[in-house]
Amino acid sequence: MNPLIIGTNGAVSAIDPKSGNVLWKTVLTTGEFLSSTSHSDVSVLVQGDVIFAGGSGHLFCLEAASGRILWHNPLKGFGHNDISLAMNGVSVQFLTKVETSSNGTSNA
Repeated sequence: MNPLIIGTNGAVSAIDPKSGNVLWKTVLTTGEFLSSTSHSDVSVLVQGDVIFAGGSGHLFCLEAASGRILWHNPLKGFGHNDISLAMNGVSVQFLTKVETSSNGTSNA
């Protein structure tokens, strides 16, 4: 069974769905002294062996197996708002707290 991936308080974590144990946790640091993503809500989207995570105007790509940050894009010129993510028929829209799948179902 695949882990549950969560984003909260400026971090992304993988949770074992059977035990509830944290498998790994990655704080989304931007390299600044006080990270602009700390304590922020984080949207996550899993695509194969990578996880895309966005929060406070920053976008990250993490390795799904370990949580290692592969790259970071500060999205200069976009502001410091929440991030909505979409790929392959799945949309994560943080502002409305809704996930819509390609089969038309939604969870609020």
